Amino acid sequence: MKRLSSMIFLTLILSAISARSEIIPVPLDRTNGWQFLHYRKIPANKFRSTTNGLEIAVTNSAAPAVFPLTNSPPVAELRASGTISGSLKVPSDKQGQKGFDDYTVRIGLVVAGNRTLSRPEKITAADWVKKLFALAPPGTGIGKIHFFNVGTDRKQIGKSRTHPLSDLMEEKIVAVPDSSGNFAFTNRLSQAMKVVAVWISCDGDDTKSSFAVALNKLELDIKPAARKK
Repeated sequence: MKRLSSMIFLTLILSAISARSEIIPVPLDRTNGWQFLHYRKIPANKFRSTTNGLEIAVTNSAAPAVFPLTNSPPVAELRASGTISGSLKVPSDKQGQKGFDDYTVRIGLVVAGNRTLSRPEKITAADWVKKLFALAPPGTGIGKIHFFNVGTDRKQIGKSRTHPLSDLMEEKIVAVPDSSGNFAFTNRLSQAMKVVAVWISCDGDDTKSSFAVALNKLELDIKPAARKK
């Protein structure tokens, strides 16, 4: 009986361990594995990896940094923190509108899906769009990019939208910087999503703004794989 109780206890411990999620840090202190893209006719940001993280310099510019993930892990939570130096030239009540669609930080999860580019789209689409869809594993496509944005006013937190220029992009404002420019957020997803890449955007092209972002932590909480019965 004592041996049986020990076996049951061991089974419960092993089950608890296997149910724990895995925290995967996205590497910010090196450029290996990153893709730094460009938008057509828009000056590009400058990226630099340091021991403190990924530094992004914005001067009337915009450009994404993309980190592809292997095997499209099921992400349940996103955690990020960093510091913003400088500010956007945008009133909080106009941020996101035409002519003011700039955010100091947008961190996106590129989710796997079924949408692919048609043959004409493969010819006419912008390079960044082609590279976005190229992130999908063979035989699959892209669902959406779920962006989590740093806004300018606490009243914005919780606001969400489908981006007016593309139904591929869903945005939610999850944080604002404090008086020293520091920001941090943890965003638990309503359900785990298979993510093919992390997409970071810092934009100042609409509002002709100059600022710098130092992203010092970016972590993904991976849901454990279902156990086979």
